[in-house]
Amino acid sequence: MQSFIKKYSIFLMLYIVFQPVLDAVTGLMTQAHMNVSFGVLIRMAVMAVTVFYLLLFLVLNRDNRHGFMVMGYFVVLGLVSAISMIINYKTKTLFVTSLEISTLAKSLYYPIMLLAYFYAFEELAEDRIINRFFPKVIFIAINIISVIMIIAHFTNTSFSSYSYYKLGESGWFFAANELSAIVSITFPIMIWYALKKINIWQRLYYWISIILAVYSALLIGTKGSLLALLFSLCMGILASVIQFFKNRSGRKYFAGVIALLVITLGGIIAAYPAMAVSRTAELHTEMIQDKKQKAKTKKGITKDQEKYVKTNKTVSYLFSGRTVYFENAAHNFKKATLPQKVFGMGYATSFKKVRDAKLVEMDYVDIFFQFGFIGTIIFLAPLAYCLIYLIGAFLRKFKDMWSIKWAMLVASVILGFGMALMTGHVIEAPSVSIYFVSILAYALFNARIFLRMNEDPYTIDVER
Repeated sequence: MQSFIKKYSIFLMLYIVFQPVLDAVTGLMTQAHMNVSFGVLIRMAVMAVTVFYLLLFLVLNRDNRHGFMVMGYFVVLGLVSAISMIINYKTKTLFVTSLEISTLAKSLYYPIMLLAYFYAFEELAEDRIINRFFPKVIFIAINIISVIMIIAHFTNTSFSSYSYYKLGESGWFFAANELSAIVSITFPIMIWYALKKINIWQRLYYWISIILAVYSALLIGTKGSLLALLFSLCMGILASVIQFFKNRSGRKYFAGVIALLVITLGGIIAAYPAMAVSRTAELHTEMIQDKKQKAKTKKGITKDQEKYVKTNKTVSYLFSGRTVYFENAAHNFKKATLPQKVFGMGYATSFKKVRDAKLVEMDYVDIFFQFGFIGTIIFLAPLAYCLIYLIGAFLRKFKDMWSIKWAMLVASVILGFGMALMTGHVIEAPSVSIYFVSILAYALFNARIFLRMNEDPYTIDVER
């Protein structure tokens, strides 16, 4: 059984590399109007095996008290989910079983995989196997995404990110927002890995992967990916400047790193006018004006379109209509029964037709409406614990947190939590959450060792 734990821990590392393949196949199947989602089936099967892995790990490797607490949490989470499902089955005007169950399964993916990756890191760190897999697997996975994006672009087979604008490309990946979140959250890890590898300047070719990742992110045309690139590079520059002054023997290296990061940042800024994201800002203004004109005609516009037009232009652009969906969901929640407010309204609150079912696409908000007051506290408890612990570690070891490794880990975690609010499709989307929770678990594992040993665990780093 211990052998299974070791092998499955390694599988969890390698599993990250296969994510782009799953997403590309799923995207092509969706584009071909095939009902079966290949990616969802594989991910749900892996999640089921992972539950067994967690139980086995807790039984063989943990004290009874800790194991009881972890299993107790999942029992409570399961009970809350079941209660919510029963309440909504009896209360909602239209209860679509397939939608409710699939949405719940996607929601449960994050806490299961977060804990699994933390234990996998704990298992693999003993033999330093972790160095050969993480963050290397993240680096490889994003390179695969970049290659697919570029092939799709030059073969003119790419899907459109914004069908109504006919702007932006998502390669062979169906969901542009999810793709944008993946590239954004992982970009700091890409920078960390590449900079570690080019400690010898003959390895400068590693930076080609960064340029390809930047190019792919800009092809998508979303605001989130652009902001993530800028934020990541600025964090890298800040950390490199600090290291330049702290590390006298390495000043030549860090001067080169600063120059490399500044040139890359300058290139993005210079390319902005030609990017799809710059055009979407202009088209957004044109769309608002067009709807205002239509509102004056006999045909008019829908209630949702009217709300969208009346929303502050900057807010409506940043959140892309999510404020309207929030208003509608909040209105439904206000009319909900007391049990629904406590345990949630399930998928997309209430709706009379499936086509009218709309998520807010802001993860924390969707989680609140889905699980209610009690359910939200329980569901977000692991994320809250990780965030509080990491903030505490950052403040306690503030002077040591400005290495390239920690700066990029911090940037990645910030982007994960931030994009879950701004663009959604992070916590609630398994295709994205796998990257976020693995990075979060890695940061948490490093922070725990750092605080316990009072020394930065350099043995858990990029393998040179």
